[in-house]
Amino acid sequence: MASIINSISFHNFFNYYGDYDNNRYELEEGVNIIVADNGAGKSKFFNAFLWLFEDKVLDSDDKTKKNIRDVYVKVVSDKAKFETDIQGKVSCGIQLEYTSGDRVKYQIIKSFTGVRLDENITDGNSWQFIPGEIEVNKTDIVLTRYRPVYDEDEKKRIIDKLIAPAFRKYSFLQGEEVNKIIDFSKKASIEEAVQNLTDIKVYEKISAVTSDIKVMAEKDLNKFVKESSDKSDQFDKTIAFKASKENALQQELEKLKQFEETFDNAEKEFNELDKNSANAEKRKDFDDQLASARGKLRNSVDEYEKYLEGINNRFFDGNFSWLAMGFHEHVDNYRRLNENYISKRYEKKALMEVEDNPNDYFHFLPVNSPDTVSLENMIEKEHCYVCDRAAPKGTPSYEYLIKLKNRPTLKKEEKPFVKNDLKDLFGNIQINAQPFYNKIDDIPQSIKTTRLKESQMLAGINKQKTKVKSIDDQRKDVVVAGNENTDPKAIIAAYKGAIRRMENARLKIDNIIKPGIAKLKKDIKGYEIELKSINKNQNIPEGYQLNYEMAMDLEEAAENAAERVYDNMISKLEEHANEHFKKLIANNNLAGGILKFEKSPTGSIQFMYLDSKGNNVSGSSTGFQLMKKFAVVLAIITANDSNYSYPLLADAPLSDFGEGFSESFFTASGDVFPQSIILVKELYNRKDPTKLSDLGKELLNTENINKIYVNEVPEVKPEQIELSTNIICIK
Repeated sequence: MASIINSISFHNFFNYYGDYDNNRYELEEGVNIIVADNGAGKSKFFNAFLWLFEDKVLDSDDKTKKNIRDVYVKVVSDKAKFETDIQGKVSCGIQLEYTSGDRVKYQIIKSFTGVRLDENITDGNSWQFIPGEIEVNKTDIVLTRYRPVYDEDEKKRIIDKLIAPAFRKYSFLQGEEVNKIIDFSKKASIEEAVQNLTDIKVYEKISAVTSDIKVMAEKDLNKFVKESSDKSDQFDKTIAFKASKENALQQELEKLKQFEETFDNAEKEFNELDKNSANAEKRKDFDDQLASARGKLRNSVDEYEKYLEGINNRFFDGNFSWLAMGFHEHVDNYRRLNENYISKRYEKKALMEVEDNPNDYFHFLPVNSPDTVSLENMIEKEHCYVCDRAAPKGTPSYEYLIKLKNRPTLKKEEKPFVKNDLKDLFGNIQINAQPFYNKIDDIPQSIKTTRLKESQMLAGINKQKTKVKSIDDQRKDVVVAGNENTDPKAIIAAYKGAIRRMENARLKIDNIIKPGIAKLKKDIKGYEIELKSINKNQNIPEGYQLNYEMAMDLEEAAENAAERVYDNMISKLEEHANEHFKKLIANNNLAGGILKFEKSPTGSIQFMYLDSKGNNVSGSSTGFQLMKKFAVVLAIITANDSNYSYPLLADAPLSDFGEGFSESFFTASGDVFPQSIILVKELYNRKDPTKLSDLGKELLNTENINKIYVNEVPEVKPEQIELSTNIICIK
């Protein structure tokens, strides 16, 4: 009977602000898709199940799982915390309903309460948190009234029935967790998958029991023969030879165990170093990108700040003259008043000069007449040729001629003619203001252009900041998987050393120890046949010999059965994995290869990707790599003879998929899992009225996709204390 999640609701859980009824998803069998941009609640949805199953949540700050008791303050909606008064209470929880089979429906509620103690809502010390008892209720589907479950063991069984612990790693995927589901480089990993799918453990126990039976039967037989009066010397010699070979076999088996451990350790180190080596290269790539992006960001910020500093100067810079904005009327008034002032001033000055020197301004001679040369002749001759009469030296007529000659160079001190002469002040104002009032008409457009450029520069800075954060987040993911301080040279040296140890161990195991063990087993088998022949000639009860022979046959049969079951399941996994892989890449433009499982010397599985000619395929895209792993996950599920009973919960599984892979993923998950709940951002398009990408709109009309929700946050970018998620069901 499959477990189907009917609904899940949230109450002040991260950015799911508000009561359960306001944050509810109704879900169905088949494929359910929740589409959301970053920060709109995808990972928070997934965290609800982490909390339910493991009492942990994924801390987005450092990408690590943490006990919820250590991060209560982060789990509660910031908006709800902000609205809680000091000494007030805020509650936070999840509520899930699921059916198992046709008759029983379960409800699970997990919650806690916080009491606010201080102002700082994000500081854990400002709160007292009280965990609540997990509530489990059940009902017959025909009846709608839930009955509480009080027994703690039964509560646990009901939670485990939703997704059994052994299968959560196949049903509960977040991001690149698919890479961690099964590691074919580790024998324990593939054995765990096979054990979950088969009765291999039973066969292993049978093999161990039959081996013990054989040892006891052999001891009984040999003891009887030794105590028999008609035993032969040949029997003693054969027993001694056989014992010698068995001792040698035991030593070789110990050597095999040691070299297998060496190979396993070297292989484990190789795989870890391989990841770290890739991480180191990725870190370097991200560091280079970060250095470039941060450099561009610094330059943009410096340019922006310099630009802002220069804006104030534009009030006084004649090229911009912003100070003069709105001064049209003032300029006209100034010009009119200044002209009036100048006119009045010159009138006063002229009147004063006339009053002081009327003879300088009133005479009957034309201006500049007579000329200077003629005046000099008249002075020298002491005779005025204008009126043709004498002008002796010392007479008024003579003095008048001299005065006329000196007209242009006559200087006198100007006497003040007004109380405060503001001619220079007003003149300087006019001269200095000229660049400003000449620009008045252009100022509005200048300000608009400046504001536009400022907005563009700020948008560029924000874009650079987003890019830096994106690269830093990607680098953080790599660092979480690796070691920040690992020396790449040390990695390479250790990496090569691990390869050498693997090769040496493989050569020893394949070429020396295993052939030696096979020969010793053959020799021991020969001595057993010889002992059987010797015993036929002696008076030994038939039961001793028959028990021994049956025990040997049982041991061999049990060993072969366990090996056969393991090998058959590996072959079955390979067959199913390739079937799923073909379906998963059906909508991609590139032809896929063949997935091949091959045993290593220690029994682990080498997971290979080959082309049609049997050559290793390398350099596949990340999407192809993930599809290979997901094909194996689906194979693990479908290789089991019984139908898979648990839903798939997948957070951001499409981050490295193209559109073709994404479409295939929805189809494949719907074919294998009784219910799929997939949280994605790749189908989100803020600019489209439906908020869906083209592929998302195609999926609206896809038959096996039963529910599509879109999570949205407010259009205006909210602060954290205003953040809430709006759930919209569009199918």
